[in-house]
Amino acid sequence: MDILLKWALMASVQLAATMSPGPAFVVCVRNALTHGRAVGVFTALGLALGVGAHVLFVLLGIALIISQSVFLFNLIKYMGAAYLCYIGVKSILFSKKRDASDDMQGEQAGITAVKSNVKSMRFDKAVLNGFLTNLLNPKAVVFFTAVFTQFIGPDTSHIVHVVYGMTSVIIEFLWFSGVSIVLTNARVKRKFMAVMHWVERTCGGLMVGLGVKLALSK
Repeated sequence: MDILLKWALMASVQLAATMSPGPAFVVCVRNALTHGRAVGVFTALGLALGVGAHVLFVLLGIALIISQSVFLFNLIKYMGAAYLCYIGVKSILFSKKRDASDDMQGEQAGITAVKSNVKSMRFDKAVLNGFLTNLLNPKAVVFFTAVFTQFIGPDTSHIVHVVYGMTSVIIEFLWFSGVSIVLTNARVKRKFMAVMHWVERTCGGLMVGLGVKLALSK
């Protein structure tokens, strides 16, 4: 029972952190609304893989080393800031007004397929987009180190390590997949289509802002 309670508490902390607004949320929303549901889900997969990488770092003890090294922490911080600014500026510069009818064509079984937009971002690129967004977030290193050290000790079995790690990855994927599915619902998306280019520019501006904030953070 004690193990279940610890797992539930850890999962709750992870869910709260996942739901909080940040680079991952902005990237997922931007990709889902701009390129369609499938790209949003693949972005969620990339975000989950990024979390998986941080979990692996923590379990291998690498996160502790990085969090104690000013040079390594700053290196990751500036790389992450540069990446967020890059995709943010790209979103602002290449956003354009679209017709709602273009995005509603090809909707089958409740899934909106935006042919022209989906081609503009391949699924593998969406996965990489999400993966790098989380991987290059140095705050994630500190977060997972702080969280896992509260629940994992020297006597904790490897099976529990795996369960905790997979819990974080699954929560990340399910939450952002859900966000993508809800935002690309036919009725919801139809309301967004008239202002899609402004949504894309706003998301781009938020990513640039988050990148600058990350670069200036201590």
